[in-house]
Amino acid sequence: MACAGGMVMLDQTVVAIALDPMAAGLGLTTFVMHGVVLVYVLSLSAFAPVGGMTARRFGLVRTFRLGTVLFAVASGVCGLTPAGAAAAPFVLVMRAVQGVGAALMLPVATTVITDVYDERDRGRALALYAGLAQVFFVMGPVVGAVLTQLLGWRSVFLLNVPVAAAILWLIARARLTGGEEAESGALTAIQPLVVIFSLGVLVLGLYQCGGAWGFTDLRTITALATGALALALAVRLVLRSRQPLLDLRLLGIRPYAVAVALTFLVQAPQLIVLVHGTLFLRQAMHLPLLTTGLCLLPLVVSLAVGTFSSGHLLDRSGSIRVPVLLGLATATVGAALWTLALPSREYVWQVPGMVLAGLGMGLPVPALSAELMRAVPEDKRADASVLRQTLRQLGGAVGLATAGAVVLAANAEAADEAGIVTATAAPAGFMVASCVLGAALLFAAVMLHGTARPPVR
Repeated sequence: MACAGGMVMLDQTVVAIALDPMAAGLGLTTFVMHGVVLVYVLSLSAFAPVGGMTARRFGLVRTFRLGTVLFAVASGVCGLTPAGAAAAPFVLVMRAVQGVGAALMLPVATTVITDVYDERDRGRALALYAGLAQVFFVMGPVVGAVLTQLLGWRSVFLLNVPVAAAILWLIARARLTGGEEAESGALTAIQPLVVIFSLGVLVLGLYQCGGAWGFTDLRTITALATGALALALAVRLVLRSRQPLLDLRLLGIRPYAVAVALTFLVQAPQLIVLVHGTLFLRQAMHLPLLTTGLCLLPLVVSLAVGTFSSGHLLDRSGSIRVPVLLGLATATVGAALWTLALPSREYVWQVPGMVLAGLGMGLPVPALSAELMRAVPEDKRADASVLRQTLRQLGGAVGLATAGAVVLAANAEAADEAGIVTATAAPAGFMVASCVLGAALLFAAVMLHGTARPPVR
């Protein structure tokens, strides 16, 4: 399960290092370059509830295998994207299909781990799963740099094909019990269609606030209004359905709702700093591919350390407040320091901010995962996992779209240059990340209470 989660998370960031040569090779605009990452994350968040519905109907293992195959095929096709006028729509469609495959895999992974481990070991197991997935997530720029330098940008997509084959072999070896159990009943189409449409239109409108349309453009206003109305309709359909796509009533459980909201808020800045940090090193500081990947190692290592330390802090303290508040405070300071260091274009001044931001953003997520699973009844954990995964990935999509809109607005001087983000525009994205982390810290300080679990002595 960790390998699967790692592959899905890796694909959000391994592409970041390849965006610059990919845009140059295919003639992609800055708008499409952002879209290569954004479409994948948005598709993943929009289809995550469909993945949960499919798992209930056809069984965990069948759904997991289908998602793995779909993800691998779409990845391979992305690596074969032809140059020319059709390149942009071709790669964006394939990235969306990749997101669908990922959406069939991730909800299953957390559910399987929750079912296999008992209450005492579940915190460490989920922390290990999240930690290994996080290592893949943050190693993306380094892996992408090596592959792109040696084999070209297409290799970052083709890599997923052998990895998916290994995952299918591992899932066969695991011999899960109960993984093929399925519920009877027909799949509903109207709920997923309305959810997918609403999220897609909302994020498009949000991104175009700083893009070609502009904030006051009628198209932007129409997209935001239409998306909001469609989302309200989707919520109404889900709440009134006998077979809801998402069990939104789980948000009535206060500890679960708080944990999910914080997961949403943490995912947004994490993706922002990785994507825009990579682009800043490449395009503003003009570093070579391999050097760029190596320069991100302070962020990589500290994020991994923070993630692996989360379960230990939670088990030792017995309170979710310790890893979450400590992590968010550290991340807020780190992101602010990193933002302040960018205008100098001196790498050495960026390192302290990288380390603090990575360490801080790594601490909250595993602890929040364990807390939200502890807060819901056992028979609702699968639904809780799907809702969490949906909102977590949506946080990344909304965060990246917001930062992208701000960067595009500040990037007007390079609007006619394909795939170029100026040195003055990149810090604007980091300011968005710092503000979101600060808001998350304030929210956590007010809303979080200690858990009832006793500390481990």
